[in-house]
Amino acid sequence: MTATPRRSVRTASALVLTSALIGSLVACTGPAASGACTPVVPTGDAPGYVEASGAFGSAPEVEFPTPLTTDGTQQAVIDAGEGDRIAAGQIVDFQVSLFNGEDGELITASAYSDEEAPLRRTAGSEIDLLAEAVQCAQVGSRIAVTGTIEDVFGADTLDPGLGLANDDAIVMVLDVQAAYLGRATGLPQLGAAGIPAVVTAPNGTPGVTIPDEAPPTELRSHTLVLGQGAAIEEGDRAVLHYTGLLWSTKTIFDSSWERGAPATFTITSFENDPNGIVTGLADGLVGRTVGSQVIVVIPPEFGYPAGQAPATIPDGSTMVFVVDILGIEG
Repeated sequence: MTATPRRSVRTASALVLTSALIGSLVACTGPAASGACTPVVPTGDAPGYVEASGAFGSAPEVEFPTPLTTDGTQQAVIDAGEGDRIAAGQIVDFQVSLFNGEDGELITASAYSDEEAPLRRTAGSEIDLLAEAVQCAQVGSRIAVTGTIEDVFGADTLDPGLGLANDDAIVMVLDVQAAYLGRATGLPQLGAAGIPAVVTAPNGTPGVTIPDEAPPTELRSHTLVLGQGAAIEEGDRAVLHYTGLLWSTKTIFDSSWERGAPATFTITSFENDPNGIVTGLADGLVGRTVGSQVIVVIPPEFGYPAGQAPATIPDGSTMVFVVDILGIEG
């Protein structure tokens, strides 16, 4: 590292890379290890030169000597949080600013806005440096991470016109805002007659067997795994992993597990709130607890009105949802 004079990083004219940054899935790592938590990204000297000021959760004012080089991926804590330490497999929400290590220019940043969703990653996956940088971090922490363009975006994925090469050094400042469960973690419960059987893979993905019989005509909701967390109240914004199937064809029409990232939904009927969900699913989840896995069988009258369902769901379908309740926002 060349110890050039420290200067403020310029934040004007950020390159339009935000969509690539948000679109990539994520992995894991973080500050110091604690107990059984082993960080993926080690502590190093380079990120220790990074200083950041400004309120947590807002775009920081960042300074570091340029050019800043790094010996592999490294991280350092700028401001330690007081929340729980994040284990591999947990879902993590954060904000990030990414800078060019050569000249200190801002490359891209997340929204830093309550009106837009934060970035979300699964700690412990091996997709990019962002995810690797949150394993073992504490919620509420601001951390600095150094690496290369390839570590974040992958090799040869950016427009050459941007002037960024795979091995160009980058500096990231992350504000770790929240962490949720990665899958249902509660106590297994007995099954129920007429309810599809569910077997869960080691990574949490459910496999569902729908019986060869007529679907129930009433709304059915059954807890498969009983979590010990807070109960969902109507109107809560809940973080969920889910799989949706059609009873008639026994086929999956939607799955957050297949996309590799959970989703956040307002738990109320879309008849009451345009940001809500199918009435039967909302009714089946209200009162269920964080850490639970719930199966909900939704007859047509509690599903989508005729002509309003997605193309993958024929009118008059009985839907089956298996839902892992990972957390409640706020």
